[in-house]
Amino acid sequence: MKPQAVPQSVAQSDHELDKHHHESQADEHGDEHHFKEYSPKELQSIKIQGAVCIIGGIALHFVLGTFYLWGGISPYVGAYMKNRDPNVTQSTLQIVFPILGIATNSVLSFGVKLAQRIGFKTMIAGAGFLISLAFLILSFINNIYGFILIYCFMIGIPSGLVYMLPIICGWKYFPFNRGMVSGLIIAGYGFGAFTFNFICKAICNPNNEEPEIPFTEDGKTKKYFSKDVFDNVPFMFQMLALSYFLLTIIATLLVKYPRDLNLEYQQVLGEGNKKPSGINHEKSVDYHPTVMHAECETLAQGMKSKPFWFLIFMVLCSIIFGMLLANCYKVFGQTLGIDDAKLTVLGSVQAVCNGGSRFGWAVLFDKIGFKKVYLIIAVINLICTATIGYIDNSYVGYFIILCVTMCCEGGLFSCYPAVSAKIFGHKVGPIIYGGLFFVIGLSNMLGYLLYKFGEPKIGYGGVFWIVFGFCCVAFILGIFFKEEHDWKKK
Repeated sequence: MKPQAVPQSVAQSDHELDKHHHESQADEHGDEHHFKEYSPKELQSIKIQGAVCIIGGIALHFVLGTFYLWGGISPYVGAYMKNRDPNVTQSTLQIVFPILGIATNSVLSFGVKLAQRIGFKTMIAGAGFLISLAFLILSFINNIYGFILIYCFMIGIPSGLVYMLPIICGWKYFPFNRGMVSGLIIAGYGFGAFTFNFICKAICNPNNEEPEIPFTEDGKTKKYFSKDVFDNVPFMFQMLALSYFLLTIIATLLVKYPRDLNLEYQQVLGEGNKKPSGINHEKSVDYHPTVMHAECETLAQGMKSKPFWFLIFMVLCSIIFGMLLANCYKVFGQTLGIDDAKLTVLGSVQAVCNGGSRFGWAVLFDKIGFKKVYLIIAVINLICTATIGYIDNSYVGYFIILCVTMCCEGGLFSCYPAVSAKIFGHKVGPIIYGGLFFVIGLSNMLGYLLYKFGEPKIGYGGVFWIVFGFCCVAFILGIFFKEEHDWKKK
């Protein structure tokens, strides 16, 4: 079948991503501005390859899910470091999570460009190896500052560089289901924390001991685990290093960027009635199979638009509550009198809620759009922030609020990459999402600062009411947010 021509301005979007890629074995001499139409048999084969790629992406995100593992292992690591340096405090350790977030998010937008030059598989293999090596090194480190440096940057930077790679690959195979693809792959982020949370608890605290060694910090008594628990921390890090190394091998083998696949344009030209979910269709132009609608052409153009600045502040205000709980859920849970075994179960279940909900939210995004999904999440967050300070010592109440909050957090994380692609296009969208991810890191740090300086003076209840104010702002911004933008306007 004779290929149909696509305007060069449209073909250029994928060409920019493909031109430096060295892994594909496609015909290098073909016309990059022409796209074939695929037979049903070929489409079926492409779907199978896409499913394999998604499985590899999930394996990679199991490794990257170490980000959410910190909230579960920080009490063990805190006791381990306290034994070596009495000046270490709980608030010292809690800064790891926001710094890790900033290190991860600050490089996210550079990962795709770097993969263009050195290859997607090379990037994935290198990042996974560095993360595994970092955990091995951590098992031998006794200095708190060296620990923070290795954990935050040797793990955070490689994680940020490869975070979007399997999602970009999956979008090439399933261009009409970008929300589903990002939701499935990012689900591995939460499920990785779920799995390894139990493993770390089994290694460090198999007898479910309670923190019983008291220390005075910031005028309050804080309790730490005994030697029977913290002596197992080095072995825990070594087992994590081995597990992440094996998962990296799987991801490297399965994830592939199909350079020569342009299924999105073939479907548009061939059917003429289905709109790619990643392209912003202007209301002013009637959709036609041979008319390619405008996308954001440059990063500068995107940053000058209203949707960009709306998203910046929506992310900053909507993410903070979930990030605060992910960082401090065990520390706060201990103040409610909940034992380590129950908190481990709670941490693992909330990780499942975080990871498992992402696919459902992504499907809902594809059906009703970002704005409605976002407002639903914003209302739920308002309810949770207003009630969490009144649960007293209720494990059930804490369980429900934490799991619901993490479901909402998962929804935000699965929808932000898809809405970035929808509004800004698949050329600038991933870069914009990288910028939004950096804002997530800033929101994480803001939550830590509220904990660090607010909790000693106004308690957790006062901190949660401040967070409630941020959630109110997030809700108001969501009401006035517009998903459509006319990129042809100057």
